Amino acid sequence: MSNRYRSPSVAPRRRMATDLRLFLLVLSIAIPVALLLAWLALDSSLPATSQAVIAVLSLAWIVIVAGIVRGELLRHVRTLSNLMESIRSNDYSVKGVHSREPGELAELYQQVNALKDSLKDSRQSEQELLSVLEKVVSQINVAIIVCDSQDRIRLVNRLAGVLLKSPAEKLIGVDFAATILAQVPVASEPRLLDFRFPGAEGRWQVSQHFYRHQGRPSRILFIADLKQVLSDEEMAAWQRLIRVISHEVNNSLTPITSLCQTLSNIVGKPDSVNYADDIRKSLQVIAERASGLKEFIGIYARLARLPEPQKVLFPVANLVARLRGFFADKPLDISPFPDVSLFGDPVHLEQALINLIKNALEANPAGAPEIRLSCQAVDGLCEFQILDSGPGISNPENLFVPFYTTKKEGAGIGLVLCRQIAARHHGHVSLANRTDGPGAVARLVLPLPPAPQEQ
Repeated sequence: MSNRYRSPSVAPRRRMATDLRLFLLVLSIAIPVALLLAWLALDSSLPATSQAVIAVLSLAWIVIVAGIVRGELLRHVRTLSNLMESIRSNDYSVKGVHSREPGELAELYQQVNALKDSLKDSRQSEQELLSVLEKVVSQINVAIIVCDSQDRIRLVNRLAGVLLKSPAEKLIGVDFAATILAQVPVASEPRLLDFRFPGAEGRWQVSQHFYRHQGRPSRILFIADLKQVLSDEEMAAWQRLIRVISHEVNNSLTPITSLCQTLSNIVGKPDSVNYADDIRKSLQVIAERASGLKEFIGIYARLARLPEPQKVLFPVANLVARLRGFFADKPLDISPFPDVSLFGDPVHLEQALINLIKNALEANPAGAPEIRLSCQAVDGLCEFQILDSGPGISNPENLFVPFYTTKKEGAGIGLVLCRQIAARHHGHVSLANRTDGPGAVARLVLPLPPAPQEQ
């Protein structure tokens, strides 16, 4: 027996071990009975009545001692049973006092006490971890509902309580099927839906995940308010757009205002006819700046009035063939592409790929390897990749800001149009620096249409 399970305290007086006491009690039966039987067997002169009395007394002694032994055993069994019941009830304050006694049975009590201490520490750690988890979950801007293996609510955060119009603590232990959450259509993949909860109504992103609780699958439900997310994104987009437009308009209006003030001063002079050349040059600058501002506004209108896509089912081979013809005289290497089809607007998607390929061609220095266009279909997605060997991306935060450009003759809407086209096809565009060498990689990812049997 390891010493770490033995109690360090010492009993006030040393007591006999329980197992030794029971052993001596059994001997107190066996030895007298054995002696009596031997005596009766050797002394046949005793009358039958005396022999019967002796036998009855021996039997009574056996019963008395057996009762004592049984009581002693039952006392320890009841004590151990109470200890195990307190463990099952998560009451770790009760301890087995017999652990201080010597003997093997005392070591059993020490083991039970050690088990209670270990479970108490584990329980305390679990409660502390759960407390931290509840604080973290309460700060997340997504409604979270955690259920146990019996589909009872085990943990909810504040936002979930707001949606269900109930304090979070009152939802603990409630059957999931008894709440309005059971009416929410959910899936493992996030899905968008309009739904009216008791505490709020709107458009939500709902997803459901599973974990193991007591060996059985249990659910976690996440509900995100898309209106809040979209409002934050829209506000940030408007702020970026207004910042760029203000900069462009001020660049045009500032010299126009200054020149108009200069012309006003010239016209007010008696000899203003001598300043004809200055007046003509100033008017030319005003006309150029006004033309540039008009062109800028036209570009913005083009971006804002992108027509709705006319979606059809078409093979990727047709799209790649048109790109091959469009860039026939350019250093573009097109890798073999999969035999798949897309459901979308081929004109819009072609324009998006043309913009990405043009950007790569302009970034590629002279003498660098060819631009490489590849396409692959994996996990229900069709991914186009355009790789160049240019200087890479140094300003990723401004890539998709409208009218932002590092080119001398760029309008700053190419990538914005690409992203808008991809979004209208439920896809996305991304740009990143290559990890296998110099240059950047542009990706256009689009969903593949479902198979005929899935349709």
